[in-house]
Amino acid sequence: MTDAGTGSTSVPGSRPGVDCVVVGSRGLLGAAVVRAVDASHDFSLVGTPRVRWGSPSDATSDLAEVARSLGARTAPWALFWCAGAGVNGMDRETADHEVGRFEEFLAEIRRAPSAAPGVVFLASSAGGVFAGASGAPFGETSPVAPLSEYGRTKLRLEGALRVLADVPSVTSVVGRFANIYGPGQDLDKQQGLISHLCRSTLQRRPISIFVPLDTLRDYVYVDDAARASLALVREHRASGARAELRVVASGTATTVATVITAVAAVAGAKPLIVLGTSPLTSMQGHDLRLRPSTGAADEAGRTPLGIGIAATWRDMFARFVVHGRS
Repeated sequence: MTDAGTGSTSVPGSRPGVDCVVVGSRGLLGAAVVRAVDASHDFSLVGTPRVRWGSPSDATSDLAEVARSLGARTAPWALFWCAGAGVNGMDRETADHEVGRFEEFLAEIRRAPSAAPGVVFLASSAGGVFAGASGAPFGETSPVAPLSEYGRTKLRLEGALRVLADVPSVTSVVGRFANIYGPGQDLDKQQGLISHLCRSTLQRRPISIFVPLDTLRDYVYVDDAARASLALVREHRASGARAELRVVASGTATTVATVITAVAAVAGAKPLIVLGTSPLTSMQGHDLRLRPSTGAADEAGRTPLGIGIAATWRDMFARFVVHGRS
C-alpha cells in the first residue's frame, strides 16, 4: 500500500492530526524526523517517498506524484524536505540539479494546490548561509554571506519557496540548522566532524582537519533537530503566517578542539589529528555562533554534547566492529 509518492509506505489507520510526508527519509535528519513523527501525538506519517535522484526525469516524475498526492489530501498536511546531497565543495551542476528538482516540485504544488491546509518545511543550513558573515551570533534577521556553492544553493532553495506566496492553502517554513550530528551520518560525505572523528579513532586512522582548532560551531543532536522541526511546524500552523524562517541551534558555541577532547573522553583514546589546509578551508567561517529562534531552542539544546557523542560512538562501534564494515 503506497501513498504520497513513488515507493512510499502509507500508514493505515493513522492518528488524527497533521499528515506528514518526509522527502529524504533515508538521510540523517530525514530519518530522525520520521522517528519524531512516529513518537508524536499530533503528527501522522503517511509517506516516505523514494525519489530516483540519479535521473532528472525520473526524479521530476516521482516528485510530481508526491505533489499531486498532497493536493488530494483532505486532512492538514506537512511536507518535510530533508533531501539534498550537497556539501561544501559541490559544483554548480550538482547545485542546479538539486535546486531544479525542488523548483519543479513546488511548481507542481502550485498546479494542484490542496483543499486542506499544508506546510512545506525546508531544511536549510545556517553554517552554509552565514559562512562569510560577521557579527556573530547569527539569528533570523542576520545578513547572509555564503562562501561556497553549497551555501548559495541553500539560499536558492529558500528563495524558491516564494512561488507559494499566492497559493492560499500552502505555507512554508525554513529551518536554518546548526551542525547536525548523531547516529546515521553518511560517511561518504565530506561533512560530519563528530562522526568522522569517532570512526577514525575507532579504526586508529589519522583524520585531516582543515580549520583552526579554535573554530566555533554550534552542534545539534539529530533527534533534537527533528523534534525542533515538528515544534516549528506546530508553531507556524498556530501563527497563521504565510512564510517563516527560523534558526535551529543549541545556542552553545563549541570549538573544534573541545569536540576532539570530548570524543577522546568517550572513546578512551585520542583521535589521530593531522592539521592542514585544502580548497575547502576558504569556504569555512571561523565564528559561527548562532542565536536559536523561539520555538526551536528548547528542543535543539536538549541533548548535551557528551551524551550525543557517546550515542554516535556506539553507532560507529556497531557499524564498523559488530558488523565489520570498512
